[in-house]
Amino acid sequence: MQAYNYKVLIQGQLSTNKYRYPNEKKEIICSTTLIEGNGIRIIVDPGWRDEPLLEQLKQENLTTDQIDILYLTHMHADHIRSSRLFPNARLLAPAKELENWKHKISEADRDILERAEPVQGQIYEDIAIIETPGHTMGHTSVLFQSDGRRILVAADAVLCIEYYEHREVHVISEDMELAKQTIDRIKTLADFIIPGHDAPFEAF
Repeated sequence: MQAYNYKVLIQGQLSTNKYRYPNEKKEIICSTTLIEGNGIRIIVDPGWRDEPLLEQLKQENLTTDQIDILYLTHMHADHIRSSRLFPNARLLAPAKELENWKHKISEADRDILERAEPVQGQIYEDIAIIETPGHTMGHTSVLFQSDGRRILVAADAVLCIEYYEHREVHVISEDMELAKQTIDRIKTLADFIIPGHDAPFEAF
């Protein structure tokens, strides 16, 4: 089993967190994760905030041309739009998700959908694509090993630690009951979780 290093470049946040700030409206930000090792650099969910992402890459002494692969866990705009910063990277997305969004993607984002290559199974050696449906029906998460621990980039299958704890899912989920079942399954998969819109946390 290959091991990888990783860093959360952008820590996500929900616009409203019913447990932490129920009466506030914040900018919606998705978590963006860099995975490195075995001759490859991968970004999972580049998000839609170009300047902060470019600044974080600069802090890592990286340019956009040094990213080999972008992986999109699902096709919501807040997870995908900064893909355009990386014209030379391979853009990968779940085959099922791409098929599901062919006729409902906004015209503003159709270029991203059409550029994306459909994949399933794994992104790269020992970086597994895990089907985590419910938020969208083709939603996926990314599972890999780092320092002997199972790391799951959960994306919107787990929004934040409180929603994980309370088995809560996003109100716009395509199948809310399935999304709750996905949270139950995730609890068996990982030692450490990088949620879609919050700080990473130890699985429990």
